[in-house]
Amino acid sequence: MKTTLVRQSRLWSLLCLVLCATPAWADEQSELLDRLQIMELQSRYALAHDLTDPAAYAAVFTADAELVGSGGKVLAKGSEALRAMTLNDRKRLNGGAPENVRQYGAMRHVVTNSIVDITGRDTATGQCYVLSIANNKGHGPEILSIGRYEDRYRKVNGKWLIAHREIVSDMGNDALAAQVFSTK
Repeated sequence: MKTTLVRQSRLWSLLCLVLCATPAWADEQSELLDRLQIMELQSRYALAHDLTDPAAYAAVFTADAELVGSGGKVLAKGSEALRAMTLNDRKRLNGGAPENVRQYGAMRHVVTNSIVDITGRDTATGQCYVLSIANNKGHGPEILSIGRYEDRYRKVNGKWLIAHREIVSDMGNDALAAQVFSTK
């Protein structure tokens, strides 16, 4: 009886190995890895934005990427415009920290509730919530805005990048925004 159970166990193990090695399983595993890489890309974007790091920020986008604000207003198109936008943010939000210094600015972006749809071998779409928190001088951190990113991704040289990002602001703290973004 024991010998029969051992043989059956080995047979089930072998069958599992054969079934798990099918192309369908490999495709599913590849899609899961793509989804994970895109979710990490969303986090890399937030980190680069919070550090106001122009090189890291531009690196999460394709060379021809487009960043769009609510209402469809193009905020930046292409690597150089994205880099320039981040340099400006560094001056406004990060106390003018030198470009080569890794220093967090006055804001944090928390990315949650990611949904990613793989639409082709090298294309995907996605959406995630973003919670923007800013330092209210004298009061500490407060929620600046709650919104979402609606994205199109493209795999370039084996690496997922943002090809198009629309920043949708669902609600915000206008008084805090005026303070954080004031040019005084």
